[in-house]
Amino acid sequence: MNLDDQLSAFLGETPKQSRADVFTAEVMKRVERQVFLDRLTTTAAGAVVIALVLWACAPVLNLAVSMIAPALAPIAAVFAFAGAVVVTGGPTVWRRLGLSIG
Repeated sequence: MNLDDQLSAFLGETPKQSRADVFTAEVMKRVERQVFLDRLTTTAAGAVVIALVLWACAPVLNLAVSMIAPALAPIAAVFAFAGAVVVTGGPTVWRRLGLSIG
């Protein structure tokens, strides 16, 4: 604790934030913003690549889905119903199922 901090504590004042702390905070904000934008760009590029691959495979996927869909319709209905119960039930249902959300 330097003399200014001791004086501020004695007088009951909050110590002034130094210019170095403000500068460091601003630099860190800019660094974090740049990291965020880099991650966002990478994620967007990955999404575009995945979309193009799926678009190219669409004819094959359509055939596969049309063959498999009738057998999976009841299972999808059960999962949709269970999801609706969990969502509408709220935290009490989540706790009973052992889900720690929030």
